Amino acid sequence: MKPPRFLSLIAALSLLGGITARADKLDEWYKLLPKNTIGIIAIKNTPELLADWDKSSFVKLQADEEFQKWTAPMRKNGDTPWNKFFQETTGESMEENLKHYPGATMAIFTGDSPEDFTGDQQPVSALSEAADHEKELEEMKAKEMEAASKKDEELKQRSLEVNGYTVHILANSEDSEEGWKMAYAMVDGVMVEAPSLKMMEYLITALKSGSGENAEVVTNHLNRLAAISEGNTDVLIYLNGETLIQWGLDAAKKAAEDNPQAQAMPISPDQIISALGIEELQALAFSLDLTDTESRMEMVLLHAEKPSGIVTLLRGTNAEATFPNFIPADVISGGSVRYSVVELWDKLLDIINKAGPMAAMATMQLSGAEAQAGVNLRDDLFASLDDEYVEITDGSIEKQNQVMAIKVKDKARLGGALDGVKRFVGNGFAAFEETDFLGYTINTVKTMNAQPGAAEFAFCLTEDYLILNTGPQTLLKKVLARMKEPTGPSIWENDRVQDLLARLPKGYSGATVSDAGKTMKIVVDALSMLQSQNAFGAKKSKKGKKKKGPKANAEEEEAKPEDISAWFDPNAAPSDAMWKRYFGTSVGGYYTPADAIYNRTITTPIEAQ
Repeated sequence: MKPPRFLSLIAALSLLGGITARADKLDEWYKLLPKNTIGIIAIKNTPELLADWDKSSFVKLQADEEFQKWTAPMRKNGDTPWNKFFQETTGESMEENLKHYPGATMAIFTGDSPEDFTGDQQPVSALSEAADHEKELEEMKAKEMEAASKKDEELKQRSLEVNGYTVHILANSEDSEEGWKMAYAMVDGVMVEAPSLKMMEYLITALKSGSGENAEVVTNHLNRLAAISEGNTDVLIYLNGETLIQWGLDAAKKAAEDNPQAQAMPISPDQIISALGIEELQALAFSLDLTDTESRMEMVLLHAEKPSGIVTLLRGTNAEATFPNFIPADVISGGSVRYSVVELWDKLLDIINKAGPMAAMATMQLSGAEAQAGVNLRDDLFASLDDEYVEITDGSIEKQNQVMAIKVKDKARLGGALDGVKRFVGNGFAAFEETDFLGYTINTVKTMNAQPGAAEFAFCLTEDYLILNTGPQTLLKKVLARMKEPTGPSIWENDRVQDLLARLPKGYSGATVSDAGKTMKIVVDALSMLQSQNAFGAKKSKKGKKKKGPKANAEEEEAKPEDISAWFDPNAAPSDAMWKRYFGTSVGGYYTPADAIYNRTITTPIEAQ
């Protein structure tokens, strides 16, 4: 689960053996990465990924009549935008293009500064297993080069020898080191693609020797990610945070040096950066793993082992997750995580105090407000709460409901603190409207000068939980009714949910359950709303007399919008039942080992009905 808002037998052994061998290919390539690697996109085995994808609910969804009607505009000219892109650049569809790759493939992003990504030629290289598909892959690259040279007459094909291997180049310059549009070489069963002569020479040499520059930082990150994911996943997207953050810090420092006003600030940018401990963030990764029995997605944030800055705000208490039965079974999502509010408060104050005396003055002003309210926020309010945080979401795109419940440790003390806060806030800032529901007192906040349509906020203190509500109170009352007398199953009391929870690695301190069908419905409704408001910037057709003839047709074709507004038919939005046919329940686990924060989301296939 994500952190709280207030801040996803013999035959079997043979198969496993094959997967391990292919995973080793990525492990071999990871050792070749240059020191200035800032990110990679790695596919463990392309044919397996395509086979698993073909059996997925996504493919079945695309064949559904309702879905096809809704997405008819994007296929108006016979194909989807992404396949159109591949057809224009490779002469084949995306799937046809990927089928040429017989094994692992990896894109490598390198750079020494942000400026490396501002030119026409992006610093992206690639390694792909060729095996016995060398001729097939070469034909594919030849088509790409031919299509590119037809678009740009300045681009010319040529070749040169690098360490005994022929490098095929498409460039706008005869200089061997300049103007490369694309280039590839076949090196002992591996297709190497590089944006420059320097990078091509490096990769060929590294492949031949079996070692690179020993990029310790990147290798360390990738080894830690593999340990968390229990091996290499089908797809990995990795970003080297240590380099990217340093670039950001250098840019911020330079901007401050060039700005006299920043230098005159009572709190310097260096103090703020140091207090936040941004340099403790080390890497960010997203991964996908598909099998016949489940789909798994992970998001991982790697950080220093003993963080003291902003990372600490994202970490829970590492206690075992709880499964409160007051979460209704029919909501969009719900879950709980072990998270201490009082620890959050202490960490925030620690960060503020690190920023220097001027920043610490804010805590002195806070003391004055506490004196007026007669409440010590830390000891009376936050310390009266336990480390169980529950979050539930329901509703529609127009009226979203969210309930957040925090376990109570000392109700009497917490009640007194809330009364003090109400007195303070009610002194010219807001009013509180009290209503009774099943013996519970709901406090609805009525803010001064509230804008029409503003989200409603309310809270309720029960015997065991402090409940906060945003939006209409429908979900809040449903939760309170279940607290009073549970009727029907909770979100956890479901065979599918229990199966998915059993598939998660042990040790999760948070768990969440999501109805993917309802979530997709919300996404579709949001797209329809934005489209109806012309939020995508589609050009409206001008009224008037239509031109006739071939030229008019050409002009009309050119004027068609290319943005997302041309992809969907708002009058043919799919039904709720359709989304339920292809998207079932997913379960996530939230983990906080010493040097990482990660979320694993698992779902199992849903057969179309």
